[in-house]
Order: sequence, then C-alpha cells, then structure tokens
Amino acid sequence: MGVGNALNTALSGMTAFATQIGYISENLANVSTTGYKGVQSNFQSYVTQSSASFESPGGVAVTPIYQNTTAGQVTSTSVATNFAIANGTGFAPVATPSTINGTVANFSGSAQLYTQACDFTVNNNGYLVNSAGDYLMGVKEQTAYLGDIPGTPSLGNLTGVRVDPAVYSTIPGKASSTINYNANFPASAASGSTATSQVQFYDSLGTAQTLNIVYTKAAAANTWTITSATIPSDTTVPALTVAINPGSLTFTTSGALLTPANGNVTFTPSAAFADGAAQMTGATALTLAYGTAAAAGPPAVAASGSTQYTGTSLEVRSVADLTGQAPGAFQSAAIDNNGFVVFNYSNGEQLKPYRVPLVTFANPNELQRVTGATFSGNNIQAGTPSVQWAGQGNAGTITPSSIEGSNVDIATELTQMIVAQRAYTSNSKVISAADQMIQDALQLVH
Repeated sequence: MGVGNALNTALSGMTAFATQIGYISENLANVSTTGYKGVQSNFQSYVTQSSASFESPGGVAVTPIYQNTTAGQVTSTSVATNFAIANGTGFAPVATPSTINGTVANFSGSAQLYTQACDFTVNNNGYLVNSAGDYLMGVKEQTAYLGDIPGTPSLGNLTGVRVDPAVYSTIPGKASSTINYNANFPASAASGSTATSQVQFYDSLGTAQTLNIVYTKAAAANTWTITSATIPSDTTVPALTVAINPGSLTFTTSGALLTPANGNVTFTPSAAFADGAAQMTGATALTLAYGTAAAAGPPAVAASGSTQYTGTSLEVRSVADLTGQAPGAFQSAAIDNNGFVVFNYSNGEQLKPYRVPLVTFANPNELQRVTGATFSGNNIQAGTPSVQWAGQGNAGTITPSSIEGSNVDIATELTQMIVAQRAYTSNSKVISAADQMIQDALQLVH
C-alpha cells in the first residue's frame, strides 16, 4: 500500500508542477500582451488519512490565482484613442457584435465583457475596437451634437462607440452673430472723406459671406457715419442693402470710443439672402463689437477697443468672429481623461457624443477569463458590476494616449519555472524509486 501511495502522490506532484509550468508558459507568452493579467499557482495538499500513529500520503493539487487587480506598466502611445486605467480597479466595458449588418454592428444579445486592454483604434466601419477585436462601449448623447449624455451611467444604456458617417462625419456650420472689430479711424481725415472695410462672416448655412462697410467722416467733430453696408450678390440673389443700428460712431477728444454706449453696432440684411440653392429664411442680424465705450472723465483706452487717433486711412487691427463657423469634416477621434470620446473637425470644432464609463467588481480576481485579455462578469463570486465615471469611487482614472502592459514579471516567472522543473524531476525520481521497489518485491516470488 505504501509504495502504491507513493506512486499516486508523486504522480499528483508531477501533474501539479506540469500545470504550473503551463501557467508560467502562458504568462511568458503574454509578457507583451496589452492589458494581460498573469496567473499564479496555488498548491493544496490532499490528506486521505492522518492520525497520531499513521499517515497515508494523499498528494497535491494546484489551482489558479488570478492577478486581475495587479496593474501593468503604463506607457505612452501616439494613438489618441488609446487609454490606460490607473489608480483603481475599473475595467472598460466592451462587447463583440452578434452580427454586423453592412457596416452597422448589432450588439443585441451580445455578452457584456470587460477589459483593461484599451488599445482602441477606429476600424473601417467607424467603431473603436481594440487589438483583441472587442468593441468599446459607451453612453451616447441623447440628441446629436448636443452632448446631452445622462449623468449616471448604467450597463443598460451602453452602445458601441462609433464615428457614424450618417451623423458625425461632418459638423454643421454656425451663423455669425457677434464679431469683435478693432480698428483705428483716422483723426486727420477731412469731413466728407470715406473709409471702407470688409468683414467676413458666416450665414446660417455656415457659408462664408462678406459685409462691405463704408464709413464717412461727419461734419460733427470726432464722428464717423456708417453710410453704406451691403452684402454682394451671389448666384441666387442680388446685392442686399443692410439696415444699421446705430448708424454712427463718435469718439472722445482723447480718441476713445464714446458712442454707441455698449460699443456695438448691429447690421440687419433687408431681406433673406442665400448661397447656392439653399435659401435662408428671414434676415440674420450681425453685431460688430467696436469696443467698450469710454467712461466719463479722462478715459483709459482699452487695448481691444476701436479708437480715433492721428492717421489718414482706416487701420483695421483685428477682426475676430466669436460665434460663426464653416461646416467641418471629421478628422480624428480622441479619448480624454474624463472618458469623453472627442471628435475633432476640420473647422476647429469638437463634439463629445460619447462617454466611456468604468466598471468595478467587489472581487475582480474572480472574473471569468476569456480570449483577448478580456473578462466576463458571469461568475457570481466576482460580485455585481458597478458602473461609474472615471475618478469616481475605486473605478480609477483614465490616462489618455497610453496603454497598460502585461503585469507579468519575467524574473519571477523564470525563478518559479526553475523550481517547478526541479520539483517535477524530483517527483519523477520518486516514481522511478517506487517502480524499482515493486520490481524488487516481484523478484521475491521467483
């Protein structure tokens, strides 16, 4: 019986250390895998019978210890849609589409998965997908272009993050409503002399338009009257005259703007104007902010305000459109440290139509591993998933343009491999010794 038990015990030892070598080989093979979480070995002794006077060898078994809460090294990348999760135990929600209909992924019925392998890039259908083929999930704005993302995330309102060409490939233009206009009007100009200026702005279609303004030096001291303002003709309508309110600018003897009191002049087209075949409806008012009017007493002229100093011609210092913009084409996507997915457009505008939450578990080491450094939350021992924004609770923070590497330590793995190999060999020698003892016993009958 003793020799038989020795054989069984040694065999269990060889099996256990062979299993450990398997864990080590998996860890070393994934030492460069983004977001990979290593597996360690937990050896447990089996005792079949034990008393003060008798011990029956039982053997050993090995079970995995998952290192899901141990972070790998974070390194910077040049990809703006990459990110790493730091200072917490959160996972990014991902899914694999059940089907892809044309270019649109269908996530209905897809299992919810979680990962820290966040090397996401935009695929050919516009979705953010990591190197394992998992699709990033996020909370989407309720109304396109408004960024009205619900304040509390949940697994139930997640959807695939996508640069949808039907919605987000372009951003509409905006009509100009206020333009900062900084100029110096020539104090030396004779009464009746004129100065002209052109101001570029955008109509409600985001189409560039030009406002031609003519200023005339009035007989009244330090006064310029806006005698003409027109929008040139285009392909659909003739030139438009523009109503002006107020129609003049006055300056103090020190050269500071005096009236209008708020420094603003409003130009209103006398009719609707259009660009191409797209007709605007109604007139669009455009305010030129000439600067803050002078206070009573000796004024301190603001650097941003229009003035009347010595000169013979109108000097336009700067014209800054505060509100208008041309339409923009999608250029790139990025993920910021708050989890917002930022779309950048050619006109300098940005949209934030998605926000990526982080998911935590009471016992993340019990998450069920699946292919691609990804986990399933189906194991009840892991606990119920809790969905939070980055920075909340123990979810952790998001580090943009970065990835988390494998948490495998090569030196540790090699040391354990040497020990496991020697232990495996030692157990095999026990089997050889036990086999020889059995052979010796069999010789006794001959």
